[in-house]
Amino acid sequence: MQVKIRIAAIILISAGYGWAGGHYIPANSPLIAYSFQFVVIAFLLIAGIKYLSATENERQQRNWSVIALSLFSTLSLVVNILNIIHGAYTTDPNSFGSHNTFADFVPIGFIILGTLLWISTMFRKAK
Repeated sequence: MQVKIRIAAIILISAGYGWAGGHYIPANSPLIAYSFQFVVIAFLLIAGIKYLSATENERQQRNWSVIALSLFSTLSLVVNILNIIHGAYTTDPNSFGSHNTFADFVPIGFIILGTLLWISTMFRKAK
């Protein structure tokens, strides 16, 4: 069951960051904004493929992909909670990050749900 939860988490986090990239990065943004999004997606792709292609025994051990995705999930959860808090205090519609609209909450929701799923597996014994 842990493997299925982790696979769902990888899919949700990837979908959330892909959606966020399309939603939060305007067409006239500097190259650094696109580069950051590319690095996040590339990391998820590399670590996700490594995890998904691992054998059953490797998935249950703490290999680099499990550790990296665990750290990434924890960091992403904190960043996205802070993004929501930032959105509650932001009045400028042209500022970066969330403005706490429904359109903002959809990708953030995917990311938070995925990170919570992944984090929930960190404290369970694999079955």
